[in-house]
Amino acid sequence: MARVLIIEDNPANMKLSCLLLRHASHDVLCAVDAESGLTLARTEQPDLILMDMQLPGMDGLAATALLKKDPLTAAIPVIALTALAMKADQDRCQQAGCDGYIAKPLRYQELYAAINDLLVPADAAGADATPSPAASWAYSAAPKTRTKIAPTATQPDPDLRNQQLILVAEDNEVNQKLLLRQLALLGFAANVASNGRAALEHWQSGRYALLLTDLQMPELSGFTLATAIRAQEQGKVRMPIIALTANARSSEAEQCRLAGMDDCLSKPLQLAELKAALEVWLPVSAAATGSRNGGAVSAWHARELDLSVLEAAVGRDPAVILGFLIDFRSSLPTLAGELIVACAAGQAQLSNELAHKLKSPAHTFGAGELGALCARVEAAGRAEGTELLQSLAPMLQRELENVTADLDAFIAPAGQRPFHH
Repeated sequence: MARVLIIEDNPANMKLSCLLLRHASHDVLCAVDAESGLTLARTEQPDLILMDMQLPGMDGLAATALLKKDPLTAAIPVIALTALAMKADQDRCQQAGCDGYIAKPLRYQELYAAINDLLVPADAAGADATPSPAASWAYSAAPKTRTKIAPTATQPDPDLRNQQLILVAEDNEVNQKLLLRQLALLGFAANVASNGRAALEHWQSGRYALLLTDLQMPELSGFTLATAIRAQEQGKVRMPIIALTANARSSEAEQCRLAGMDDCLSKPLQLAELKAALEVWLPVSAAATGSRNGGAVSAWHARELDLSVLEAAVGRDPAVILGFLIDFRSSLPTLAGELIVACAAGQAQLSNELAHKLKSPAHTFGAGELGALCARVEAAGRAEGTELLQSLAPMLQRELENVTADLDAFIAPAGQRPFHH
């Protein structure tokens, strides 16, 4: 069992890290900023440090550099945690002295693999031991002679799907994480662009084999993005473009075709549907690996959440399910709260936009009734039905309370009750 110090300012990320480590029988120390983390590292001498890179005040890179210069803490391995999965960030982490690098959202396989690699059991030093995540650890204080940076979810492995890199154009953070998880399950590497203009700039690099694009994005819509790509790629290899839409209407599918897109998938996007589409448009290398990890959590019953829907999207890994639910729980009050206020005020256009933004994650996380209410708000907003919008506001409020209660019931006791296997 190792003593692990987590230096992380985001409460949801801290909670997930603690749950994953305690589930593997490790002791956990916590710090919410670099200064208190440095103090704990010197006084408590943990076996390992998980260091967020984006901290208030002193950032994680500066804190790591100080740890590595201090004789009291120089031998403690540091794993960088970052939501940015770019080669430049990896290089900066390595230069600062980090011993490992993991991209958020945390996945327990990557975390446990990094811990296994960095914390060598005392009786197996130099041997090719591969202990289980819950094994008892005794970290050797001898400084490491090598620095190993762990691969990230959005960096293409040289052997990964014949280097067929996928570009994801999506402005919703929850949907971004979902798509990256689904693509990773299918064995593909991907990069994310948060608006249409950024996606066009990414495409111009010539690195991508396929584009998955949302239709409603800032800067450039998915339609405009596809039209611009088709205009610029004349004489070049034609890249497949797959639209992602929460509005499965035949008229929208026709718009996608006219803009030059090759396929159109409906949100919430199911893993099997994505797999089938990639097998059509990337036939040389597409062969799903599927999820072999963990046990089902869908046996857990709730009033408003059907977790089998989320399992169908991201696999059956309980830690991954928990991580996505924590993300959804942290974003839900803002998304739904703004929508309720807009409906109550009879703001038709704003209600339509906010309902569209919430509808997709609601369905993805199995909150079907909340998703259905969002669809009704969308329709009322398009029709400028002020009175109907106002009548939907209290219904949304009640459903928000029900979904939030279900999420809290699942997340809060997760550290005490075992996952279903």
